[in-house]
Amino acid sequence: MKIIKILIAGYFSCVASLSMGAVDVLSFGAKGDGKTLDTAAIQKAIDKAAERGGEVRLSTGTYLSGTLVLKDNVTLYLERGAVLLASTRLEDYPPTPSHYISHINRYTRSSLIYAEGVKNISIIGEGIIDGQGTHSSFKADEKDELKSILRRPYVIRVISCDQIKISGVTLRNSPAWMQHYQNCSNLLVDGITVFNHGNYNNDGIDIDNCKNVRIVNSNFDTDDDAICFKTTNATGKCENVVVANCVIASNCNALKWGTETNGAFLNFTVSNCSLWRSDYSTIYPRNERTLGAIALETVDGALVDGIHIDNIVSNGFMTPIFIRLADRGRNYYDGGPSQPAGTLRNVSISNMTARMHGLVTSSISGLIGHPVQNVSLENIHIICEGGGSKEDAFRRNIGDRNKEYPETLIFADVPAYGLFVRNVEGLRMQNMFFEVQNKDPRSALYCENVADMSLHRFTFGNPAEEAPLIILNQCRNIQVSGNLPIGHNDILLQVEGTDNSRILLYNNDLSVYKKSVGFERGAGKEAVRLTGNF
Repeated sequence: MKIIKILIAGYFSCVASLSMGAVDVLSFGAKGDGKTLDTAAIQKAIDKAAERGGEVRLSTGTYLSGTLVLKDNVTLYLERGAVLLASTRLEDYPPTPSHYISHINRYTRSSLIYAEGVKNISIIGEGIIDGQGTHSSFKADEKDELKSILRRPYVIRVISCDQIKISGVTLRNSPAWMQHYQNCSNLLVDGITVFNHGNYNNDGIDIDNCKNVRIVNSNFDTDDDAICFKTTNATGKCENVVVANCVIASNCNALKWGTETNGAFLNFTVSNCSLWRSDYSTIYPRNERTLGAIALETVDGALVDGIHIDNIVSNGFMTPIFIRLADRGRNYYDGGPSQPAGTLRNVSISNMTARMHGLVTSSISGLIGHPVQNVSLENIHIICEGGGSKEDAFRRNIGDRNKEYPETLIFADVPAYGLFVRNVEGLRMQNMFFEVQNKDPRSALYCENVADMSLHRFTFGNPAEEAPLIILNQCRNIQVSGNLPIGHNDILLQVEGTDNSRILLYNNDLSVYKKSVGFERGAGKEAVRLTGNF
């Protein structure tokens, strides 16, 4: 009995010590009635908790607030039934200019929750944070983008912080981006729900020059990019990032690297995610806004190295896969130098099933002299919409389109319904299945200036018999094997141009083709060798 009493006493002592670190904002004068501005009371509670480290609790109620500044060792806890409601008065969001130099500084200066240069902060619980982004005070203006976005606060903006945890909460209706984490380390986002529709630039989460990041077990539904990685400072990098077990809906891009790509992107793992076109209508004045399921870009000089994506289901995006190296050359601060073209290498995408919505083909594209390097696609099944034009089927000399904004739409007119590949060195494709829903005169696969490619067990569906399934234009060291055709087609492979070499076809079923290989635009037959086919 004495031992039990000691244990009970110890237990209550622990509870008491824990509770001593927690403060309720009501005790600092907050009303929680949704009408009274509670900013000062909540901030007093944060400042008090920061003295020794502790928890700031929002109990059941609606707390109207402007900018709150988190401090070292503070946890903001929203219990079930608590709502942190953003004020709609612009004067309640005083500018908080960052000390971290980056491209994004010219667009951002205010937020509902702000932290810079602190450590061990958390926003947790089962409550809601509502940015009221549809209010007329935050009306966006596409004609004056800079002025428009500067007056629209983010919901969460965290800069140069370490040990950050966002867990359990629901985030709704930001006036702009929902969350921006910049130059941070050791960030965990776990089990959150993000709903962000109703204003321009409604991203779900933006990870910018951060390292050691985990985004797991979360749901996103956004009008703009859902999960977006950026490097808006050339001296920093995004590194060691995991995204897993997430459901991601968007009217733009579901998973995106870019467009701001000044610093490196290293060691990313994405797995077990579902990507969907949002059920909510976009506010943008065009119907084709749902762009890419996976959009991987470097256009401002960044090194991208080690991106591994596995076990993905996607439905409703125009373009399932968009991999782009270009040379936009945008600097990361006013008056600063632009960088030369970057490097994009060592990318793998595996076990992906996707259904397209629209005509914009998946693509992997680099530049002459700056190819995309070492890409692996394995166990990919894409249901393509089809319906392309004969004009596009015969289109060549597509051009770099180097200075265009790097979105999937820049390759809306390519001569392939399944995959367009241009300026790539080292491409391994295995167990690829492209099927097409509507008649399409384009080829399933078009490759231009591609070297060191292996295509093994590639299954095509192509209702246009006259179209070659594969076109190789100025390609070198290519292996095509294990092809399993569906239906009948005139030509398996068409070789074009005068600079092709070492193209090998082996162990393919050629029985359904009128001609296994065709030659156009000066292509020589000596570039191709067939062996062991049947």
